[in-house]
Amino acid sequence: MLDSFNARKVGLLHEAERRGSFTRPTKIQHLITDSSQPLVLPPSPYSTLPIEILDCILHYVQSQNDLCTVAISNKRLSAVAIRSLYHTIKLCKPVESVKCLRTLSQNSSIALLVRSLDIHWPYISYPTQNLYTLAIRALCNTSLLSTLRIDVPPDFHPWDLSGCSFRLKKFSASFPCDKSLIRFLEAQPSLLDLTLRGFNSDPAEFSFNLNTFNLNPNPIPFTLSPDALPCLTRLRAIHAGPDIIASILKGRPVNQISMPLYADCVCRSLNVLNLSSKPIERLNIISFDPNAPVYLLDEIADRLPDLEALHIVILLAQCSEALLEALAPSLKKFKALQYLTYMSATSSDDVSQDDEQNIAAMWHKSCPTLKTIILPMGKVWFIDNFKWTCLED
Repeated sequence: MLDSFNARKVGLLHEAERRGSFTRPTKIQHLITDSSQPLVLPPSPYSTLPIEILDCILHYVQSQNDLCTVAISNKRLSAVAIRSLYHTIKLCKPVESVKCLRTLSQNSSIALLVRSLDIHWPYISYPTQNLYTLAIRALCNTSLLSTLRIDVPPDFHPWDLSGCSFRLKKFSASFPCDKSLIRFLEAQPSLLDLTLRGFNSDPAEFSFNLNTFNLNPNPIPFTLSPDALPCLTRLRAIHAGPDIIASILKGRPVNQISMPLYADCVCRSLNVLNLSSKPIERLNIISFDPNAPVYLLDEIADRLPDLEALHIVILLAQCSEALLEALAPSLKKFKALQYLTYMSATSSDDVSQDDEQNIAAMWHKSCPTLKTIILPMGKVWFIDNFKWTCLED
């Protein structure tokens, strides 16, 4: 019986070897029999790279179409590509906006992938109630959102974000500075960066004449709770007057601010900058006072001598070469100023490049800590080997 089993076994092995010799592809047979050639295996249909590496790679893919192609090309890559695709969203065109918002409002798992959402509809003059309702539903689903920007016309339906559960770090909106905005800000304890582009007075009351330009002549009261926005470090108040800025700055660690200056409240606006719990390091100013070139730099230096960066844009006024030279003594008051921008309308006899170089050297002599200067002609000057050089050179 044992001899019969062994004979049967040999026969089966011989038959298997004979059949394998006919079915084995020639190329693979060659690789197996020739030990001098390296073994080449077909590529795996699944990537062996960690998901974190794939995520970093797809982060550099800027085209939305390319990300969509990656999402449908491979089952393993699909989830990573979709996460990148929905991480940052900017909505501009109405049709595309509606499609995206509908997806976010109907698919909670995709809505949870969104970290930054920018709704940019400045030209939708007559929005429908349905569009507003759709946007609110989508925002209520994006509970892990950290950055939100909303730019809509003044006649857009008032936004009610009270049903949203996200905790933002950056918020920018064109909302009117009213009570509804206050309620929303008081519900955002993690906010670090705030941009307010809305007005807080009736546009019919705006004041315009040859001597002044004021967008907030009769501001609506804007009072934040003392416990609100405990982490805020950066404020951009594009049209706000001193009352709003004071309410936001008081007792909060804001060290970077952008603000307008209106002719009838310049001193009040500058005085509130000392209400922050931390010294202001960076200040951006847009001045609407025709007399600003004469006094503004001096007034800022008296209040904020420890500034590191100062950027001033003067509207409704002109700066001659003589006036720019006369500002040098004011710069002596700054102790740590490194970056200075002083933009304005120029006089009829525009300041030449050689004149700007001389002014930059004069300003640096008054304030030795200066590293970069931008003068009214818009050229960037920096010090190189003890000589002030234009970036265009």
